[in-house]
Amino acid sequence: MSSFVHLHVHTQYSILDGASGVKSLLKRAGELGMEALAITDHGNMFGVKEFHDAATAAKIKPIIGCEIYVARGTLEEKTSKEDRSGDHLILLAKNLTGYRNLVKLVSHAWIKGFYYKPRIDKALLRLHHEGIIASSACLAGETAQEVLSGNMKGAGEAILSYQEIFGDDYYLEIQRHETSDPTADTTVFPEQQRVIAAYRELAVKYGVKIIASNDVHFIMADEAEAHDRLICINTAADIDDPKRLRYTKEEYLKSEEEMLSVFADMPETVFNTKEIADKVEYYSLGSEPIMPEFSIPADFKDKDEYLRHLTMKGAAERWGEITPELESRIDFELSVIKNMGFPGYFLIVQDFLRAAREMGVWVGPGRGSAAGSAVAYALRITDIDPVKYNLLFERFLNPDRISMPDIDIDFDEDGREKVLKYVVDKYGHDRVAHIITFGTMAAKMAIRDVRSCHCRRLSG
Repeated sequence: MSSFVHLHVHTQYSILDGASGVKSLLKRAGELGMEALAITDHGNMFGVKEFHDAATAAKIKPIIGCEIYVARGTLEEKTSKEDRSGDHLILLAKNLTGYRNLVKLVSHAWIKGFYYKPRIDKALLRLHHEGIIASSACLAGETAQEVLSGNMKGAGEAILSYQEIFGDDYYLEIQRHETSDPTADTTVFPEQQRVIAAYRELAVKYGVKIIASNDVHFIMADEAEAHDRLICINTAADIDDPKRLRYTKEEYLKSEEEMLSVFADMPETVFNTKEIADKVEYYSLGSEPIMPEFSIPADFKDKDEYLRHLTMKGAAERWGEITPELESRIDFELSVIKNMGFPGYFLIVQDFLRAAREMGVWVGPGRGSAAGSAVAYALRITDIDPVKYNLLFERFLNPDRISMPDIDIDFDEDGREKVLKYVVDKYGHDRVAHIITFGTMAAKMAIRDVRSCHCRRLSG
């Protein structure tokens, strides 16, 4: 293996196309001998599962993280301009406990702390810091901002506040994006140098280690111009606009030799990233589906019995006569549903569809493989007769391929909110989620940016 570990991957302004882009990134990291990568998207964890699976398959250690926004005050303060974003902070999960705490922090940031950006505060960090590594992040981090404003005392106080929370799992982070390209952003490097000079002093004074990192918005150096065009597209800016967003064009996946050259005067900052990667354990993100609790009438002993009751009642209404062949098919489907642990799922779906019709909401006939289920038809989850059209249940649920049932349901535009309110009121706000779909644009270029830290493999 190479002597480097990449510690940051972000999703913003980059030339990486969804799953294929992540695989390309991992492929390049493997070619460079990198042994670990971390995903640290800005304020969210949407890409975690995809990244974790791909990195594991590529035999590169996946490190789950997030570049979080930390409010200067409390989450309740949402009035001044200063409250609108917050200081950047890199958080990395060391283990499963850290991952779960990170999920709590990010969820809280969106649900309770959102004000222009999803924010947390230090009080929340204290509650959910266990199992998490932190670094001071880029120039937008609190410590760096204090340095750039000339407030060394404030920078020291920021370090102490994070050391109080994370102990020796807190690191100062430095970058050097030096460029001679007149079309690139040349303002970043001088500020990075000011921060580095200050961090040298602060690291000694407060006993905190420094790690070296490099922003990566594209994989190869020769992709810089394409990335620059993507920024123009994403920000709707003219390429000749002198005020438009620009990067240094140094934001690519750098090799061991390049990073050691960039930080030749501070090689220990490169080596220190290995310490972080070594702290991170391997753990699985897989878990059984967690369903809201569906209350059944007292006359029935469990969900399986109640589901069978509703199914047979609905089957009599749908088909009239229940033939031995039909009963055999229903029994088979119910046994599969029971053995796969999904009776509650079917009860929940049929319940809110029943409620939708009672509220006068138009409900579609159902789409996809769910139309192959006689149970779904009997429960009026679908309105297409699978027996009449000889549709296969196994395309919908299969014991050899265990996954959550996928039932596509259409509501009329006005009625959708009524159904959503019914479900939220019945099961609770925190048990109902909206699904987001990410698309790609600009010749298969998605909004994804990567940031990397490198580390040397230490011997002994």
